[in-house]
Amino acid sequence: MSVRKCGLMLAVMAAVLIGSFGSPAFAYRTASSDCMDRDYYGGCEPEPTGGMMMWDALVMRPVGMVGTALGSVVWLVSYPFAYWGGNTDASTEALVQHPFEWTFQRPLGEF
Repeated sequence: MSVRKCGLMLAVMAAVLIGSFGSPAFAYRTASSDCMDRDYYGGCEPEPTGGMMMWDALVMRPVGMVGTALGSVVWLVSYPFAYWGGNTDASTEALVQHPFEWTFQRPLGEF
């Protein structure tokens, strides 16, 4: 195996590992009852800093894109089984919709 292929394989493995362990940890949001009626960044959630936005744009969004692509491939392979099991909506939501929304539809720097 050439050095180039090994490097590419290591980069893909690192992206998958970072995406599978990092994303759920950052995606957790806490909300107490007094925070529910405030604006999005109204005191309960800190407003994102420039560093958070750079980390999100340069690392987490590309990882999210890889996760969305992998989830879509897994969804495509597992769709017949989900159809026979009667849970196509749940599998579509978990494997395609949530990763897509996390990658493309949340504010920059908000984990």
